[in-house]
Amino acid sequence: MVELAGKTFRAVINSTNGTINSETTMTFVSEDGTLVGIYSGGTIASGNVIARRTGEKTIEMLYQCLTVTGELLAGRALGKFETDDQQQLRMHLDWQWLTGNQSTGQSEWVWEP
Repeated sequence: MVELAGKTFRAVINSTNGTINSETTMTFVSEDGTLVGIYSGGTIASGNVIARRTGEKTIEMLYQCLTVTGELLAGRALGKFETDDQQQLRMHLDWQWLTGNQSTGQSEWVWEP
């Protein structure tokens, strides 16, 4: 099982209907049965995540944020962790907005040790 507490991930890919960009980072700050994370940077002024494990390499999360333009947004995602060919830990998210148009998308994040 991948230990996530203390790990910071940077967004590297996002669907066009998403709000994050390559300046956005997410840090998992706690993992005591419940995963808690914070994210910010780029288009995100402040955001947080609450998640639970659904398997050894999978999570289910809810997220909310305030953008730099003052929008309040919320969504949910299913995440999967894997190590790529360069031995980098990556987080793949299939997400859906719970606010606004409720569209879906995908993003990919890479761990920055």
